[in-house]
Amino acid sequence: MSDDGLPEAAWTYLRALDAELSDVPSGTAEEIVADVRAHIADALDSGRSADEILAGLGAARDVARQAREELGLPAQDRPARAGRTLSLVAVAVGVLIAVCVSFLLPSAVPVEPIQADSGEQGVLRRLGPGIALLTLLPALVAAAPLVAPARARAGVRFAGATVLTMFACAAGETGLYYFPLALMAWAAAIVPWALRRGAGGRWWRYLTGGFVAMPGVLVAVASAGGSVGVGWVGAALWIAGPLAAGALCAYGIRAGYAVTALAGALVMALSMAERGFLFAAFWLFGGLYLALGAAAYTASRAVDGDAAATPGPPARPEPAPAPGG
Repeated sequence: MSDDGLPEAAWTYLRALDAELSDVPSGTAEEIVADVRAHIADALDSGRSADEILAGLGAARDVARQAREELGLPAQDRPARAGRTLSLVAVAVGVLIAVCVSFLLPSAVPVEPIQADSGEQGVLRRLGPGIALLTLLPALVAAAPLVAPARARAGVRFAGATVLTMFACAAGETGLYYFPLALMAWAAAIVPWALRRGAGGRWWRYLTGGFVAMPGVLVAVASAGGSVGVGWVGAALWIAGPLAAGALCAYGIRAGYAVTALAGALVMALSMAERGFLFAAFWLFGGLYLALGAAAYTASRAVDGDAAATPGPPARPEPAPAPGG
């Protein structure tokens, strides 16, 4: 069977292996993946099923760990990878916020009287693309750790988070839009720091679950007191949803973290589309959900990866082929 004839399950496995080797020099990583791909193809030619072959190889992270040991490569720095992932998410959030500010946020900069009716126009139409590009500067601050030297990366992350927080607090209405970016920058700074020191554990899960469940508790209390009317649909969205997601987070179930991050992004998008009286509350809570969910999800993956990399008895009946063998 040719490589192009591999089943989809094999290609999914190879992509996961390549992701686990993302910090390995590209030529070495390509050689490892090519050897595993050839091993899978030979086993398929001998009549074995794809499920049997992949079960024999074991998890992709285990194969990557064994290849590192055989080649004398350093173990994967999972805290650094978690920080890099969160920094990338922060950059994406910063770019999306810049687009929203440039196209949707009416500018508060004074203009000539003849242009008085332009107050309803966005920054881009009112001030031109050159000024609108300045809205990307916070995203560039969030991207600085991605290009900083490894030894300075932690300091750059904390400095960037501090600068973004000061900007969000000092820039008035425009700064409000950048609070979610500041929260993501703090997540990118704190998570690697905490992972390296073994911080977290049960109290971190409970704290995350409490923050996630808080809106549901507040709405439930207000509804019970009669100050807010909530129908069945509203109860499902604003009470049951946050409480269920908070419970999943408190129990350390990774799906709860992913749901929390996605819910935060959705709330931010909806609040931007329908900017009303409670826009600031929904925007900030959406940003908090996004930052908490992304941080907890990334941290849980790093912790699980470290646990899987702990030396112990082999868990698979068939070792992965040695690179070059």
